[in-house]
Amino acid sequence: MRQAELKARALRCEPYDRSTLLELLPQLRALTVEEPALWLTEIPRLCARAGVAVVFVPAPPNSRVSGVTRWLTPEKVGVALSDRFKKDDHFWFTLFHELGHVLLHGKRLTFIDDTRRDDDATPEGDRSEDEADTFAADTLIPPEHAAAYQRLAQRPTPFTKIEAFAHQAGIAPGIVIGRLQHDKALDWKHGYKLKRTIEITLSGDLKTG
Repeated sequence: MRQAELKARALRCEPYDRSTLLELLPQLRALTVEEPALWLTEIPRLCARAGVAVVFVPAPPNSRVSGVTRWLTPEKVGVALSDRFKKDDHFWFTLFHELGHVLLHGKRLTFIDDTRRDDDATPEGDRSEDEADTFAADTLIPPEHAAAYQRLAQRPTPFTKIEAFAHQAGIAPGIVIGRLQHDKALDWKHGYKLKRTIEITLSGDLKTG
């Protein structure tokens, strides 16, 4: 967290503006189909226009943390993304999950998102995480594509149809695979070839496989 905070404080940003961040969501979403080399520059650049300092940090050994949101000042929020899961579907879900915290929840809170929900978590904390999850899911597959997605999820589907849906929805096919797996419409063993493997280096660069 300290490493992420220092990197975020060093980034130049405009003052936080909620309307600007909402307007930028489609542009951020469109980046899912681009190469990670472009994510490295465009995600921080776009988010900085809305007062959000996005940084990339490699996941520490034995850490389950995939993302952190922390307000640095009343006009600047830091968002850190790790490579905990190594796949593009988790990476993008985490980004929009963290942006959900920024848009939906208080400026005085810090959110640390990992694979566990702590046993002593408060109902308010659980509710915030659920709201951020819903925000991320609806941003990646918006309501206007929900009916087509449900048809896709109702029965075993050839990967060509999954790719066609992803193209129609304007997102990376790996994200659709991840959603189908999460919804138990696709086995976790299937579809991994459509996901891109990512790695964040110590210098904060993104690599893909």
